[in-house]
Amino acid sequence: PGVIKCNDPLCTSTTPGTTPVPKFNLYSVSPDFRTPYFYNYNLQVEKGFGNAVVWQIGYVGSGGRKLNIVSNINQNGAFPTFGNILQLNTIGTSNYNALQTIFRTRAWRGFSSQFAYTWAHSLDEISEYRGAIADDAFNLKRDYGNSDYDTRHLFTANIAYDVPNAPWATGWSKWLVNNWQVSSLWTFHSGEPSDEVRLGLDVIGDPFAGVSHKFSAANGGTQWWNPAAFAFPASGIGNLSRNRFVGPGYGTVDLSVFKNIPITERVKIRLQADMFNLLNRINLSQGPGAVGSSCGTSTPGSPCNTSAGFGLVSDTAGDFFGAPGIVACEAFNMQLAAKIIF
Repeated sequence: PGVIKCNDPLCTSTTPGTTPVPKFNLYSVSPDFRTPYFYNYNLQVEKGFGNAVVWQIGYVGSGGRKLNIVSNINQNGAFPTFGNILQLNTIGTSNYNALQTIFRTRAWRGFSSQFAYTWAHSLDEISEYRGAIADDAFNLKRDYGNSDYDTRHLFTANIAYDVPNAPWATGWSKWLVNNWQVSSLWTFHSGEPSDEVRLGLDVIGDPFAGVSHKFSAANGGTQWWNPAAFAFPASGIGNLSRNRFVGPGYGTVDLSVFKNIPITERVKIRLQADMFNLLNRINLSQGPGAVGSSCGTSTPGSPCNTSAGFGLVSDTAGDFFGAPGIVACEAFNMQLAAKIIF
């Protein structure tokens, strides 16, 4: 009882015959499934300036082939008695190319640092194959575009300085002014794409025209894209390619101050103050889903609107990634610590 029997592999009829043919959704693995592989290559040039400074510049690249892609092979309704037939294939590709440079100082008069910059571009068809389905199972290259994590510009710096001891300090002043350390970490990068898959829209204008990128409590966030620059297509999937436009960038400066208090030859106390997002910069959410993508209309040819939050960024990076208020990408925050080191 309750069991429906298909009389043939395509389930064109059932037993009992009065039972409607159910449109089963299926999952399959391609008979041509292969093992994905990657290759990496780089060329680096390094120049030393004396004993304390090193500068390095180079090209870094990688490629992925036969990557996992999930597609709906019944997208064209070739099997009318079935619903979606999702198939795991190994037909995906990825490409990454970057120019990287590093400037490094090695413990020069108590000062050490590293400054790094990367100019990169990453492309693929699907970045998160478990969470996205190819838009066109029969023309995968329609999805080929910027990767979900494509970050064109990245600048980082870390600086550490051992404050020189004061030779004049004696007694209590020696405990106060000596054995200080300061370190800082800087991170800045450009925005990342937000689409993950094609949004099924037409681009009809400049997405950044008329938007100030300023936070508005009345609007519930920051209007990042101009909705009037997009429209629901009259037909088809639209001309907006996957991950064409990026969301907000990111920047933070962290600072740490250390004070070491020697107790004995082998035991010392370290007092530490860590300040995150020292400049109190507002870092908005980034990555897939960070920017509202619901057009707000389904009328063919009609521009999108803000009724469903299209183009709106309504969260901060820390809260978006599940750590509100306590990390470097949130508002300025500080932690104090005391450690016994032996």
